[in-house]
Amino acid sequence: MSKSLADEAAGHVVHFVDRLDASGSAPESLKLPKHLGALGRLVFAAVNVLAMAVVAGALYLIWTGETPGLWFNLLFTVILGAIPVVLWAILVGSVAEARSDLQLQAVWEQARERAQAVRGTVAARDIRLAEEGSVSSFELAVALEDGSTVSGRWRPAKSSSRLPLQPQVPGVGSEVIVWRVAEAGGASHPLVIQVIDPTVVQPRRTAS
Repeated sequence: MSKSLADEAAGHVVHFVDRLDASGSAPESLKLPKHLGALGRLVFAAVNVLAMAVVAGALYLIWTGETPGLWFNLLFTVILGAIPVVLWAILVGSVAEARSDLQLQAVWEQARERAQAVRGTVAARDIRLAEEGSVSSFELAVALEDGSTVSGRWRPAKSSSRLPLQPQVPGVGSEVIVWRVAEAGGASHPLVIQVIDPTVVQPRRTAS
């Protein structure tokens, strides 16, 4: 896709379902990825503090001991100093993302009763791969039957839930159902794009 979902609305998500049913009700949850809980954040912070202490000790030894020269001291100060900075940035980012996802879920829960189902087809897709080749996330651009277009992103609830194969990502032309709140209008409102789960075996139709 020419435009990443980062440029679109947050809370536009893709859900895998067993079958497409526009006569039902909108999903209760956006199924956003799980984040570290309070205990997990506390443990992560403790690890960061320990890392800072280790880095401080290493830098003390570098600057008080014999080294090849000032360039060596400066180089390793930058390298080692970056470790706690990155760790704290990860923690802060995780907390901010968790707070944002909670707000999106709250908005969806308040509006989902007004959500309407609109059929459409996948017009484009953008797949992101992990280092080992599994699908870490993907984005879909969907053309709706009313002529409008929307985008949504799929992310696994946890890393072990990644798609092992690229063919499991819905292809261009695949049918979808989009649950959205029509009166919301703006791209900032959450919506859900439902696609058929490729791992579910669909029943064969018998000839009449």
